[in-house]
Amino acid sequence: MEHPATLAGSVSVAYLQGLVEHLERHGVAAPALLARARLTPALLQQRERRVAASAYLQLLGEGCRLSGDDCLGLHLGEAVRPGYYGVLGHLVMSCATLGDALHRQARYASLVGSLGRVGLDDEPSRAGCEALVAHSWAPFLVQQQRQVSEETLAGWVSFGRWITGLDIPPSEVRFRHAAPADTSEHQRIFRCPVLFEQADNALVFPKRLLNLPLSQADAQVRAMFEGYAERLLAELEQGRSVLDRARLILAQQLPEQGADLQAIASALALSPRTLQRRLGEAGLSFSQLVDETRQQLVLHALHEPSLDLGEIAFRVGFSEPGSLLRAFRRWTGTTPGEYRRHLGA
Repeated sequence: MEHPATLAGSVSVAYLQGLVEHLERHGVAAPALLARARLTPALLQQRERRVAASAYLQLLGEGCRLSGDDCLGLHLGEAVRPGYYGVLGHLVMSCATLGDALHRQARYASLVGSLGRVGLDDEPSRAGCEALVAHSWAPFLVQQQRQVSEETLAGWVSFGRWITGLDIPPSEVRFRHAAPADTSEHQRIFRCPVLFEQADNALVFPKRLLNLPLSQADAQVRAMFEGYAERLLAELEQGRSVLDRARLILAQQLPEQGADLQAIASALALSPRTLQRRLGEAGLSFSQLVDETRQQLVLHALHEPSLDLGEIAFRVGFSEPGSLLRAFRRWTGTTPGEYRRHLGA
């Protein structure tokens, strides 16, 4: 199991700020919202900090409830601006073509947040249709899948219009989740066929658009921001936050030691109390860290047909498959077998 590649870790405070500011404009006070994830408004002044990916998703869900906006994800994506993406936004704007920008976005996406995996692939050919590509996004966590998927794809459309100066709707938009009762906002924002209960979340558009020149292209500026992004990416990987390092150590220890706070704290050269405090600063308790890490590892393992439930249960520290089944139904509302059948659909 490839732990580092599959574990959602954290989201930049700069990105969290986009959610908080949007909700403030719609009457939701920041202190009340942040308190839902045990975070404080002072955190927003520390844009270089990171919070747990699950804390962001929790706040996204709370934002829907507090604002009464069932399409909060769509509206967040529609309102996105380059500044929400920090250095990545500036780098993408300075690229020569849309294709260059999308490849760099995929490489440096974790600078903004590790909520899911970005892909850019050729679509299967369609009779009488020009060559198409799919810009896809696969979430790492099951929480708030509808809202975060719609936020991501709507944000890509808005950002694409921003950097190209063109207003070209996608050929097709696909979502894995079921259609909400009212899809009028989806039609207004995407202005193309929007399909639900699909195999992926993706924007589909003509491949020729990858060659579109960007209005703010500047080779010198791009080289400067790419060098900076490379340094930030290296720092993020080498000096992972306590949250990210704790998650990786936990993933390695689960099969043999189970969820042992003392052992993880020791591996991090921290006291258990300090580890709990540092996790709390990122919006996560130790029990939430364990549950979330297990969830991600199980979802990844189910992509391997050769692994049975007993082996998967052992890998994530469950004593028997029944415990895994109960946890999986709590996470997803379905069974591992049904989830696997959907993967093969």
